[in-house]
Amino acid sequence: MKAFLRNTLAATVIVVLSACGGGSPLSLTQANLDKIQDGMSATNVKMILGAPSDSKSEPIPIVGGTKTTYTYTNTKTGDTATIVLKNDTVQSKEGHFPSAKSN
Repeated sequence: MKAFLRNTLAATVIVVLSACGGGSPLSLTQANLDKIQDGMSATNVKMILGAPSDSKSEPIPIVGGTKTTYTYTNTKTGDTATIVLKNDTVQSKEGHFPSAKSN
């Protein structure tokens, strides 16, 4: 029972901390961006990359629905990623990782 409570508390702390501060710089990597796939839900994106540094939602003219753009930024490294969702489903992604080391 104690292990269950400890694990629940640890999971709660992780969720609370990931919701604060606009995403974890540790989660913004090319490897994590590669995990984001078209058709994935907004919830799944946040599970992988954390909360976005910025988000913007706007209606889609004529067709209807909502376009949401998540922007992730690590100001220390210059790493950025942009995820575009239509009706909470990933439509596209792009990233720029100048901190990545070349082989």
